[in-house]
Amino acid sequence: MTSIASIGTGNMGTALLKGILSADEKLDVRATTNSAASAKRLAAELPNATVTSVEDDAEANRKAAEGADFVFLGVKPWMMAETVRDLAPSLNADSVLVSMAAGVAMADLATLAPQNPIVRIMPNTPSSIGHGVIALAPSAEVDDTIVDTLRTLLSGAGLVVALDESEIPAMTGISGSGVAYFFLLAETMIAAGVKMGLSEETAKQMVVATADGAGRLLTEKPDPSAQRQAVSSKGGTTLAGLQTFIDAGLFDTTEAAVQAAGNRSLEMEKENSEVING
Repeated sequence: MTSIASIGTGNMGTALLKGILSADEKLDVRATTNSAASAKRLAAELPNATVTSVEDDAEANRKAAEGADFVFLGVKPWMMAETVRDLAPSLNADSVLVSMAAGVAMADLATLAPQNPIVRIMPNTPSSIGHGVIALAPSAEVDDTIVDTLRTLLSGAGLVVALDESEIPAMTGISGSGVAYFFLLAETMIAAGVKMGLSEETAKQMVVATADGAGRLLTEKPDPSAQRQAVSSKGGTTLAGLQTFIDAGLFDTTEAAVQAAGNRSLEMEKENSEVING
């Protein structure tokens, strides 16, 4: 049976494990949190996992990682060095370290655990309902069998896209962080509906259903330009609204937002590399 240890299981780690376990409940999953309160909440969300906290047991991370096939690292980037060094004595030589941390380069992870295969992944929160996007970037030393196994595990959480590590900032910009862009647009549309006289609850219901429907149409026909043109009659209401977005610089703003998120991930890599390497 494949065993997974999830160290420092926060929101993203929880989302990913939910997706993984939805596809295979029989996996041996051991998840840790820092506080006992967080462990209690996590245990309720992941009834098929063994959940422990560092607050209750100082050895919780090491015990969870011992003998695990895959060790998912969900701690904050600035905690990565301390966490991996603490885990090192408990790791098998063939335990695969799977980092979910934005801004921690593979080369720096390799300095912390030079004997272990390393894979970087970048999931997004819809992974919790099986509709996520998960970038997967293995180090050169990771063989195809490991990659295939990990891809199969992660596929329960959504679309798994194999990337080179150098492409992760782009994925971060459009998908890892991109989910929040859609949420922000939904917020602004709800607020606009309220200003035009709708109740907040009615506006929210309409916008959420509209987002759901648009997503479903796009899934069936993944051509956003064609979908947009299909509902943009000349002289109509949709074109009037779309032109307002375009005139306000939507394309430039979107490109700048994606670039800003990607650039920040690179800045974080540099900052964390300095911490890890002293």
